[in-house]
Amino acid sequence: MELTREDRAYIRHRIETRASKLDKFHSEVERLSVRLEDVNGPRGGVDKVCRAKVTVKGLPPVVVERRHQSALAAVDGTLDATERAVRKIVGRRRNTPRRARSRR
Repeated sequence: MELTREDRAYIRHRIETRASKLDKFHSEVERLSVRLEDVNGPRGGVDKVCRAKVTVKGLPPVVVERRHQSALAAVDGTLDATERAVRKIVGRRRNTPRRARSRR
């Protein structure tokens, strides 16, 4: 997919901004990768797909995908949903009480 220099700068800025919002989970998040793809090529339509994959310690990877006509809107939607997903997963883990040791 062809992106202008401005589009690339915008996407890079959005990823860095979202990554910094996930810094509070730095001990839990091992990796974040973002991919952008034009599924239909020159045919047009709702064909820009942005996929983010987050690796959280001790859990299966979290994959979030959004489609949109605009590549930038697909990136925005994916990053917003990724942040929410990580907050939910890590929050759940932090709020789950540890199992008590069995006494024998």
